[in-house]
Amino acid sequence: MRRASALLLAAALAVTLSACEKSTASKREYVALGDSYTAGPLIGRADGRNGCVRSRNNYPHLLAKKAELDLTDVSCSAAPTEAAEGEQKIRTRSIAPQLDAVEPSTDLVTIGLGLNDLGLSVRVFIKCVQLGMSDPDGAPCTEADQAAGANDIQAALDQMPDRIGGVVDAVRSKAPKAEVVLVGYPTIFPAEGTCSELGIAAADVPLVQHVVDSLNATMASVADERGATYLDTATPSRGHDICADDPWIAGSAPAKGRRGLAWHPYAEEQVMIADLLADLV
Repeated sequence: MRRASALLLAAALAVTLSACEKSTASKREYVALGDSYTAGPLIGRADGRNGCVRSRNNYPHLLAKKAELDLTDVSCSAAPTEAAEGEQKIRTRSIAPQLDAVEPSTDLVTIGLGLNDLGLSVRVFIKCVQLGMSDPDGAPCTEADQAAGANDIQAALDQMPDRIGGVVDAVRSKAPKAEVVLVGYPTIFPAEGTCSELGIAAADVPLVQHVVDSLNATMASVADERGATYLDTATPSRGHDICADDPWIAGSAPAKGRRGLAWHPYAEEQVMIADLLADLV
């Protein structure tokens, strides 16, 4: 009797282990490429110590948990589109190309890149803020951009279709069967006016909003042209900009009691994106 019971127990364990192995093997392979708006710096426990300031409760991690995906998250703060195929330098560290994580077996790739290209984020969150502090009633950043001539913000934005399109093409080359989703940037700035948390002159808000609108339009167009999917995060985050009563993006410093990095998403924004992606995939 004891021998029979032992055999039955062994058989039950074998079935259970087999089921677990099949469950693990059947998980879709998901690779997250992106910059700090994907990495979610400082909103939760750090994911590694490689200098990327990536959080374990950013939207790739939340999505992987919700949809039971096998995640490889290589998003990295300050990453431009060049970081997809080339090394990214962070102080003395060299971060491997993000596309190294994409394999022929990859099932899903999300891409959130563009704002760090050609100094766009520096122009918006450093230069425009500095100029706004010195001339809050004028349009100092817009005037400085007009004076830049051929090196203005629009000249940089005009290069973005090729840059973002190149990342999608490289993903397709490595993982031709993967579902590719371009994740847009959320609503960062108010529809009109400004606030102390933003620090940008009210007359310059249309310029910085144009940067985000243009990047999102480029991602939507690239996705349409290359058979990928564009995820609009600006519309569902409207009303939660830096100046809103319930902001999902930190301003010049995180609000009291909130975790995050200046000019970057709070946890609520990452939850929103994870939920939207879960509906897609």
